[in-house]
Amino acid sequence: MDVVLLCGGKGERMRPHTLETPKPLLLINNKPFLYYLIKKFLKIKVNQIILAAGYKFHKIKKFKLKYFNKNKNIKLFNSGNVDIIKRLQDCSKFIEDDFIVCYGDTHVSIDLNKYIKNFYASEKDSSVLSTYFKLKYGTIIYNKKTLIVKNFLEKPIIQNPINLGYFIFKKKLIKEICKSKSWANFLDKISKKNKMLIQLTNKKFFSFDTPRDYFDIKSKFMR
Repeated sequence: MDVVLLCGGKGERMRPHTLETPKPLLLINNKPFLYYLIKKFLKIKVNQIILAAGYKFHKIKKFKLKYFNKNKNIKLFNSGNVDIIKRLQDCSKFIEDDFIVCYGDTHVSIDLNKYIKNFYASEKDSSVLSTYFKLKYGTIIYNKKTLIVKNFLEKPIIQNPINLGYFIFKKKLIKEICKSKSWANFLDKISKKNKMLIQLTNKKFFSFDTPRDYFDIKSKFMR
């Protein structure tokens, strides 16, 4: 399979850490987070890895030269400040086979070979990895007319699972990608056509959107 790693966002919620550094290049255990993500996919012998960059592209390029300069199957593409769908449209000319699209700030401790095998067994055109998420805060149930508190729920698990990414798409969906106006529009279209499989996991995951998340992953992340 081919792999597209989304590395182009500004990471505005992660400021000030991302003022000078793209979020996937923030250091974890003295190496950029993107290093570990690439290594994870190289273990399953993918055909190629495309780094879909934008924000501070020159730093992604420098990272590639430093850590993976000899690997000719890792490629770079710069789309600038655009929606995810435009990055995929730009990268589509390089995609040769079915492909994985992964957010550049998310790590999940899953068996990728098993995940891919389950996808092909389903005979669907796409797959998304998901998990049930426990809120960091307690919630309150109250009467909306009187505003009287009825109950407290201590850090409940939300009803619907969250999107962890690790999307798998069959190559034929590139045509649909190229016709879509946005990433959300594309996902909405294929899900309404019943073309996407959800694969639920209870494995450990990290995704950092805020400085607090970054502190958390730095203290807990294991290779």
